[in-house]
Amino acid sequence: MNRNRKGEMPIITREIYKGVKKYDRQQFQEFCKNLYSYGYEDGRASVPGADLTKIYEAIAATKGIGEKRARDIMQSIETRAFAGETLAETSE
Repeated sequence: MNRNRKGEMPIITREIYKGVKKYDRQQFQEFCKNLYSYGYEDGRASVPGADLTKIYEAIAATKGIGEKRARDIMQSIETRAFAGETLAETSE
């Protein structure tokens, strides 16, 4: 299954359907992997990035969470979810 344009999944035609029915296990796994990657790319492109400033404000406004605890939570979010990006880097 070749891509028509980068990132755009071709329409599954009768010809492609008949071809897939004849695939062996390895070819079918590659077909499924490509199909999954189309959906993953589309989904990733449709969701805007998270604004860490708003996340920090929401955490800081939560009753019972002090400044130190909010800092610890944000540091944990930055290292795990955003691969080490800091608050200053993401808001630029």
